Amino acid sequence: MSSMPKPWKHPDSGIYYHRIEVPSDIRDIVGKRWIKNSLRTREFTEAKRLFALQYAETQAMFAQARERVNLTVKDIEILSRRWFDAAVNRMEDKGSFKEYLVLYTGDDEADSGRVADAGSQICEALEGGYKMQLDWVRDHVEGVLSENSILLLEGSDEHRLLTKRMCWRLRELSAIALARYHGDWAPPPSDLAHLASHKLSIESGTTKSALQSANCKPLSEIIAAFTSHKLQHGAWDAKTQADAEGVYAQLAEYLDDNTDPSSITREQLRDFSVLLSQLPTNYTRTPRFNNLSLHQLTEVAANEELKTIVAATVKKKFNFIKSLFKYAAQEEWVDRDRATGITIPKGISKSRLPYQLAELDSIFTATAKSDRKSDYWLPRIALTTGMRSNEILQLSGADIKQTSTGIWYFDVNRELDVQADQAKKAKSDNSRRLVPVPAALIKIGFIDYVKGISDGRLFPCVHLGTDKSYSSVYSKRFNPLLKTLGLKPDADEPTMKDFHSFRHTFRANTRAFGVTKETADLLGGWRDQEGRTSGDDYGVHYESFMTELKTAIDKIDYSGLTF
Repeated sequence: MSSMPKPWKHPDSGIYYHRIEVPSDIRDIVGKRWIKNSLRTREFTEAKRLFALQYAETQAMFAQARERVNLTVKDIEILSRRWFDAAVNRMEDKGSFKEYLVLYTGDDEADSGRVADAGSQICEALEGGYKMQLDWVRDHVEGVLSENSILLLEGSDEHRLLTKRMCWRLRELSAIALARYHGDWAPPPSDLAHLASHKLSIESGTTKSALQSANCKPLSEIIAAFTSHKLQHGAWDAKTQADAEGVYAQLAEYLDDNTDPSSITREQLRDFSVLLSQLPTNYTRTPRFNNLSLHQLTEVAANEELKTIVAATVKKKFNFIKSLFKYAAQEEWVDRDRATGITIPKGISKSRLPYQLAELDSIFTATAKSDRKSDYWLPRIALTTGMRSNEILQLSGADIKQTSTGIWYFDVNRELDVQADQAKKAKSDNSRRLVPVPAALIKIGFIDYVKGISDGRLFPCVHLGTDKSYSSVYSKRFNPLLKTLGLKPDADEPTMKDFHSFRHTFRANTRAFGVTKETADLLGGWRDQEGRTSGDDYGVHYESFMTELKTAIDKIDYSGLTF
């Protein structure tokens, strides 16, 4: 009897992998013997959760290889448009425009440092043929095929056509990146943008198999099962659970509790996303909206001309729907994942700005003599380390440690917060890190303050909020301070400033003072480390690496600022 598949642990790095042998009868079609992907975690519980999702996708791909699914020309265009929409959203959310641009360097002063779109180079690839095109978009092609659980043999006619279409989309994306880089936020061309929301021919209605009919669960049971799964694995905190249950209640209201999820169409899900976009802002926190149905809320918003929730919030809500249907497909409770590939139109996003020197002076002056230690220390710690507010507020005296060579550091971890009776929160695996205490903090007495804490958290004056975080409580003090100082942009402005702006300021300072991107990522716990290998991680969580991190963080010069 064969054993159940499970995550494979790398013997050196300790990182878990999704590693599955391709069945011999389809090995020639798939083009490889093993499917292997890093799960990017060393925690077995999290690895099992991620493995289950990827295993379901892999099995779907194997089934597709046996069925030899063919894509139409329209399917190819739909896939390229789905990738394009998602790529534009990611680029604009992250502000990473240079990723899709060409930076000129060299002896010619007129060209040195100039940026341009990659259109001419991509055109050369389009003229140069399939291999040149693959050099540009191979990863993007593999990504969109994986996201849509489609297998295309490299070198096939379909793969060649998709590669070519992806080159055209990349050319368009590069042009948009250049426009955004220069401050032009005009909407992207929309001649065929609607295709991203169309069904693929293989997503059209099909007859359910006997297995699927036997496993059929009504929508309400699938929602309950998925919610239970998330809570059992500790994947949701209280706030996330409330957000998810809210949108699932609205979905059940819109489609009916007893609906067979396999009968739900993509059009219905798109219509639901439109209804979400018509909800009034802050409706969950407005007493008069309590107990109103989804349709009643949208009618009130329309009749009273109320401001509606922004596109980013709609996207966040709909992501719960996508996760629900992906899990249902994995468990074979639906015939296929109906929500995959549905995109939410991008609204006007706000750009979070870093603080300028004069603004930091205002904040530090206003908090210099505060009776609450959190008011004084949090802005200063955040500016000099890039730590998030909740990461700082979770710290106990025991989390401030010293190496054998005398270097003090913050240990950002997921250990038990005794006062909250819950594990400390970390946004991702990369968020767990060791951060040297900067010289600027030591100079103003931070270590002396820590030594004066007999037991417990560093800042007990900030209590746990109803959402099980400290940051929600602290923000109710910090945001009014920004307004009082005249530093808070108006609600209708395209920019924003808040406590998280300290983190942006820290990142800007690491660039300005020559800290390498890799080191900055390690200090700040940023997730964008996809290019890292397991070898890059060796030693970074050990005290012996602290000297290098300490040297880097102390490169930032705060001499122009009065702490």
